[in-house]
Amino acid sequence: MPRKITVAHAAGFCFGVQKAIDRAEKQDESYIFGSLIHNPQEVARLDSLGKHIVNSLDDVKGNQVMITAHGLDIKKVEEMKARNMEIIDTTCPLVTHIYKSGWKLQEQGLQLVIIGDPKHVEVKGIASRMQDPIIIYKEEDVAALVPAGIRVGVVSQSTLLLEKFDHFVELLKARCSEVVAINTICKPTKDRQTSAKALSQEVDVMVVIGGYNSSNTHKLADVAAERLGKANTHHIETAQELEQAWCDGKVHVGVTAGASTPGYLIEEVVKAIEMLPETENL
Repeated sequence: MPRKITVAHAAGFCFGVQKAIDRAEKQDESYIFGSLIHNPQEVARLDSLGKHIVNSLDDVKGNQVMITAHGLDIKKVEEMKARNMEIIDTTCPLVTHIYKSGWKLQEQGLQLVIIGDPKHVEVKGIASRMQDPIIIYKEEDVAALVPAGIRVGVVSQSTLLLEKFDHFVELLKARCSEVVAINTICKPTKDRQTSAKALSQEVDVMVVIGGYNSSNTHKLADVAAERLGKANTHHIETAQELEQAWCDGKVHVGVTAGASTPGYLIEEVVKAIEMLPETENL
């Protein structure tokens, strides 16, 4: 029986990432503060076209600088303005929506709680715009960081696992006197996670394509592994990492990709799977 390959219905670039790349490509030469998107291969392609990643404003030649799709700490934005730099802001509108949601909750007198990775640039950007927010990412953070009995407003990192948001809200409800939660996981993330979950029910093995530094890609791998196990869920960045053994004896291979993964990388992986010799399940 020929091996079947199915690509998830929602996979690859989201509109926010595409918008950031389109904006970068319009510049003759540009300097991007931090990784424009979390995909090393696409970042390298952009660099070859003169769109350079910098981690210090001192490395910017000229006075034009681009803010990434993930947003940026407001203090760094203020530093750019203080230097009279021309700022090209490609922050995803759905990340901006999180800022607005946080402000709305704070206006109600609620202590803001952000569910997300405190090391992620998006979470740092959200937190920098709020008044003394509490960031939680692990279950133990709830008891360790959130005072019992307080009134809280909740937002989340845009790429959080859907189930994690609901679970953490329940933990907060058990600890706090009032919890007002706004689910700010973005629709592209929800669509990709839902699609990956559905596909994992149909396939024997899942290949997840995306940067190893991509939060939303890791979440897709987690979703697939819930059904298929880690032994049949493989996170790769490029087709060159694909291993024959993963597909040996497998009739149906699923493919999905993070929101920062360009279409050409998905196509290369699908073609590489098609080229693998078919083996019987012994």
